Amino acid sequence: PSGVSRRRQLHQLLDLALQRQQKLEGLSGSGLADDDLHEPRRQAVQGSNNMFTSRHVGVEGHHTLAVFQGLQPIKIQQLSRLERVDIRIRDALLRTTWCVRSRRHTDGREERLFDEADIPDLEIRRIDGAATHPGVDLDQLRADACVLALHVEDAIQKAQGLHATDCELLQGYLLFPGKKGRRHGPSFVKVGLESRTIVGHSRIDPLKQKRPHVESEAAAAAKQQKADRERIRRLLITLGDDNKKVVGQIRGLAGALEDDVELHGDLMASTVLECAKCLPAKAGIYAAWVARMAEKHAAWAIALAPRLVEELRVLIRSGRTRSAQILLQFVAGLGNSGLLGLDDVIALLEEVAALSSGLRPAKGGDLGVYLALSTLPYLSPAAHTKAADRVETLMQGVQPYLSSRQAGWTPILRFLKSQDSPDAFEALLTALTSMKRAGWTSQCVRHVPGTEPFLESKVDGMTLPKLEMTAEDVKKSKVRLQPALMAARLLSGAAENDGADDHMPCHDRWLLEEAILLTIDAFSLDVDECAKQLLRIPVLHPHFETILIETVFAQMFRLPTPPELPLFYIRLLEAIMEKQASTKALLEQYYAAIIQRASELDEECLEVLAEVYAYHLSHNAYQTEWSRFTGDSINPQAERLVRRMLDRLQRLSFHQNLLHRLPESVHVYVPPEPLLVTNLPVQQRPEFKKMLGLVKIKDADEDKVIALCESLQGGAPVPADAAADGEGLEKGGGEEGDEPAAKKRRAGAAPGEAVEGTGAALVKPKEEIKAEGGDASGSTEGAGVAEAIVEANAAEEGASKTSAPQEPWELFDVVALFATALFQNGAKTPTHLSKLLDGYRNVFTILRPPDDEPAYDFEKLLVRCAVDLWRCSSQRVEITVDMLLQRGLVTCRAAAESVLSGGGPQGCDSLAVWNVVNAVARKSLELSQSARLELAMAKRLGKPEASDRCKADLDRAVQQSAEVFTVVFTGLVRAYQDSEEGDAVRQVMLQRILAIGRKYHAFIKPLIDAAESRVPGVAQSPDVAAVFRSLALL
Repeated sequence: PSGVSRRRQLHQLLDLALQRQQKLEGLSGSGLADDDLHEPRRQAVQGSNNMFTSRHVGVEGHHTLAVFQGLQPIKIQQLSRLERVDIRIRDALLRTTWCVRSRRHTDGREERLFDEADIPDLEIRRIDGAATHPGVDLDQLRADACVLALHVEDAIQKAQGLHATDCELLQGYLLFPGKKGRRHGPSFVKVGLESRTIVGHSRIDPLKQKRPHVESEAAAAAKQQKADRERIRRLLITLGDDNKKVVGQIRGLAGALEDDVELHGDLMASTVLECAKCLPAKAGIYAAWVARMAEKHAAWAIALAPRLVEELRVLIRSGRTRSAQILLQFVAGLGNSGLLGLDDVIALLEEVAALSSGLRPAKGGDLGVYLALSTLPYLSPAAHTKAADRVETLMQGVQPYLSSRQAGWTPILRFLKSQDSPDAFEALLTALTSMKRAGWTSQCVRHVPGTEPFLESKVDGMTLPKLEMTAEDVKKSKVRLQPALMAARLLSGAAENDGADDHMPCHDRWLLEEAILLTIDAFSLDVDECAKQLLRIPVLHPHFETILIETVFAQMFRLPTPPELPLFYIRLLEAIMEKQASTKALLEQYYAAIIQRASELDEECLEVLAEVYAYHLSHNAYQTEWSRFTGDSINPQAERLVRRMLDRLQRLSFHQNLLHRLPESVHVYVPPEPLLVTNLPVQQRPEFKKMLGLVKIKDADEDKVIALCESLQGGAPVPADAAADGEGLEKGGGEEGDEPAAKKRRAGAAPGEAVEGTGAALVKPKEEIKAEGGDASGSTEGAGVAEAIVEANAAEEGASKTSAPQEPWELFDVVALFATALFQNGAKTPTHLSKLLDGYRNVFTILRPPDDEPAYDFEKLLVRCAVDLWRCSSQRVEITVDMLLQRGLVTCRAAAESVLSGGGPQGCDSLAVWNVVNAVARKSLELSQSARLELAMAKRLGKPEASDRCKADLDRAVQQSAEVFTVVFTGLVRAYQDSEEGDAVRQVMLQRILAIGRKYHAFIKPLIDAAESRVPGVAQSPDVAAVFRSLALL
């Protein structure tokens, strides 16, 4: 009895303890690593050490009595080469051990709580930490064929069948209701004793209660696969970033990814090819890594070869020559490592060189030979030694093309007239000769040590398929390679002539410039990363930074068109200066040297230099050596340069700031303040203020404007309400925040009766404008507009507001009146002008003459009105003309002829005229290109009617483009003829003709060839005719 009483008391005490401390949580699907109820993955068992995979561990139910006796963790021992696992359970108090053989499960009855304790078959992560309760300690487990699961017969019923007397204490408290686990029956159960767990999970903190999250097997597998793919790509992309540990990185990455080839081999192949064609500094490193992987995964490497050739074929056909160069360097690296036989590498280069067979340089002849020969410097000295005969055969094969190549276009592509730099093709031939004398060694080419080339591949079956391209394919694809000129040595040339022996050999110079150009092309989308990659080029030479600055400028001045906008290059130079402070002095030296030679600069390059130098001054707080632009010794070209530069600088800043920040000695070159012109003859007419009052943004009424225009032409009189609106002028033509006219009339007034003092109230006096932050003297565009309106209010009001003029106006006078008023009211911002053009589109349509010739004159008049009104602001001229072109109010031909014929030779040299000419040229070509694409789409879809219509549209667009360029050339030739002999403008016009023909040569070649017969004045001007003959060489 005493024993029974003691047991009851103990039962009550433990009941209270378990109610407070026991925790129960379903584990089914509660973490990313949980795969399946019967096949768990990556589950952690607390206290596990030195784990191997296992599928079978048995834990007998009657041993749960040890919970209250301080049992030590279960220890599992396995002898070598045994197929069973023995479990020993030791009682820490009684020091007795029960041995259970897990394979037999002799005690496996249904009512037992712990039937099996299962271990993951992949891996078990260790969770360290002391346990104050019975745990499971698993050591050196082996795989077995039994089922893995922690089985609970019924998570809701009481625990039964515990084979010890005191185990009844746990009944009713040990288990809580659990949720179903996927589709395999009862869920996993986690039992918490003393705030600890018997079986933990690698993703779950046992001390925290977490809501179970059920996740499907497919989702978990997809997440794991995505993580693995990201890991592989990251490892491959960063390979070789540390220049000092390249060999170790290659060896380590090969070992890390060798187990991923089976599942992610395709991803690895595509990633390495993508890196090999986009990272020029690491093409050889990726080749060495592929060779290392081929030692254990030859099949994967063999499958890479056809994909490589296919990628090369795509790059050549699409005209991505820079990427094709890098990929061929990767092929050379595979040959250097012995994975590809040198015979296969040279055979591929011979196929590439054959793409130039029978083609002239203008038809793509330089492409194949240049790609093949530019790969030879990247073969290692050992490879050149073993394949010397094959390399000599390759050189002999391209000799006929080299002999017939005549680079007559080089002089018109030089940005300095005195520049004697060859193009990259000619420099390559010189570099190959120099490198051969140096034993095919170079400090600009990095070869991975520890590799050896072979004539035949060291891997059986590793060969390159045929390229399957011919010269005819290149001709049809219209892919052209225009080798760039080598950089002008404005800084390094002086260093080479100082007598020191530290100058760079010509082959190293070619390789370094080529590496810089390849890097800029590969990283042009990220300026900051591009600067980092340029500074990380592994070349240690005292002239490295100088050559870098010269090459970037040479690319920026590249003719006929640089690959990127000038803004990209100035941002790149600024980023280089931020990362390498020593380059700042070199940049200033280059600016000084190029400005000193401004008289030798090509006209197109002078415009680029003006834009770039304006950005540089803006970024450098307007600090520079201004003395080079002052004094009597300044040449006309340098003066034009500083005027162009300050015009662009004013667009980045504002007029008053320039006068404040710049020295007084250069104020004479500062352009006038960009104000609206207010003294035009049309603005002095009394009818002009009527039109200003009618043309407004808010409450726009096209009918009233049309009525006034008809009245001026002798039509019906203007209605009284329209006359009243014309009398009530608004600043800026009625801005968006103004009240409508209806709210400005007195309540109950007659429709035609205006409010007393309305006209005076709508115009703000100068003092009010000044109080709001404007300049009463008209220092801003908005103040200039307000002053113009004030002057219009003060003008004579005219004889009658309700009757037609005594003499009818000509149509074009009415058009000038309306257009000038509209442009003036929209002068506050381009947005205002845009809304006015859209609001009064019908007025333009009605005023436009129906016949072609008068309609063409109508368009020219609109452009002329904009140019005259914004005579002091070249930027607003460009914006206004562009808006007219976008809305179809004027044609490209009319805009070009209008701007070229308005101001004489000096007017043709203005920045606004030059920008408008280039804008209309591009727009006309865009129209023809769009028509060509539509025709190709119609043919592809097999629609004959649409094809005929698109063909007619294309012919019309091509004809219009030819007319536009004919007008442009005619205007430039006329300006050349009108200028006096010896005048600097005369040479400027010749340079303009050359620039237009050079930039758009591919689109207007028929016009250039027939310029003497199709462009008026060419036949009578020998200098102009010589320019067109030089353009024919391109």
